[in-house]
Amino acid sequence: MPHAQIAGHRVYYEESGHGVQPLLLLNGITMSTVGWTLMVPALEQHFRLLRLDFLGQGQTDHPPAEQYQLTEQADLAAGLLEWLGIEQAYVVGLSYGGMVAQHLTHRHPDRVSRLLLAGTLAWADSVNSHIGDSWIAAHHQGGLDLRYQISVPWLFSSRFLSGNAGMLENLKVLAGMVDWDAVIRLIEGVKQHDSRTWLSQLQLPVHILVGDEDRLTPLYQARLLHELIPNAELEILPGVGHVLHIEAAEAFVRSIIRFGAR
Repeated sequence: MPHAQIAGHRVYYEESGHGVQPLLLLNGITMSTVGWTLMVPALEQHFRLLRLDFLGQGQTDHPPAEQYQLTEQADLAAGLLEWLGIEQAYVVGLSYGGMVAQHLTHRHPDRVSRLLLAGTLAWADSVNSHIGDSWIAAHHQGGLDLRYQISVPWLFSSRFLSGNAGMLENLKVLAGMVDWDAVIRLIEGVKQHDSRTWLSQLQLPVHILVGDEDRLTPLYQARLLHELIPNAELEILPGVGHVLHIEAAEAFVRSIIRFGAR
């Protein structure tokens, strides 16, 4: 499978689709490119679809570090576009990827044609930092079982939790395959995130998507992004939690296609 050499790192990426418009999907914190599986077939019909694993994710390098900085990950994404000879892309960032997408647009504005921010933060406030610390502590004290038990209520809506016990068990298996030492470095990078001072400088079409039961990157954060980014749109999905690419994959795809067609 393809790898690019970017800033001294071996970066895994995937490219597929039948469209002309490049669409770059940016992963959530414990995701890899595999995490987009439910959405890929529909998106391939409309876009030249790109996915990558960030530092510390999937098949990209997991270099030792105290933290993986969001700015470093943003430069990695810009480097992939350059590697592929793509001048500009429509960028969709989910959760962690939405934070990276903000920095990508700020640092490399000419690389991004439009931006969809899904279930993400304008800044890592004290609540978010404490959540990250609780996940790290749970892992150290109880491994996968405790870590997963603590994280699940933050990720899914009440409706999803009550009706998908089998899927939750399958997702736990996938969670056990994650390099948790690398995730800790990713979490430490998130703690430094604060784009509030420069979001007003973004000059491109921006669509913000959030579930109204998102407890991890809650509605007040989406409203803050909406307030600070000029002319941004805000879409709220009723009865949906944080993990949009699983819980609300069809609605997420519709939003991406609709916004990309404008």
